[in-house]
Amino acid sequence: MRTVTESIRDYILHFPELKDGCLLVDFLGDKAVEYTIEPVPCDPVVKKYTDGSCIKQFLFLFASREYYSEDVNLCLDNLGFYEKFEEWIEHQNDDECLPELDGEREPISIEVLTKGYAFSAEADTARYQIQLRLLYEEE
Repeated sequence: MRTVTESIRDYILHFPELKDGCLLVDFLGDKAVEYTIEPVPCDPVVKKYTDGSCIKQFLFLFASREYYSEDVNLCLDNLGFYEKFEEWIEHQNDDECLPELDGEREPISIEVLTKGYAFSAEADTARYQIQLRLLYEEE
């Protein structure tokens, strides 16, 4: 059975704006351009029902290592990538095109919790990230 993380990775691979980078999991190298999905600690159970089923959440970061400098156009491009990603997630959610989950799990929604932003910067690269949440029902 696939994990939720694997399902989210497969889902994000369909984002048409992904650059020539690699979509990793729980690791982001120091060279541009790479992407990663990182789980965020949280209480996974949002609501529990008397029949044993529940609504769960999976919080995660989608992050990237991008080229970075004082060049305004470069920084605008980096932030623009995250704006497009946020719009894509919103449209996917509105169209009920959600990650495919295995087993007794049924996706409810995927949503953006924070805007994309530069989290840390070094001499010529920066880590950008955006936080998301997948809600799903589990039998």
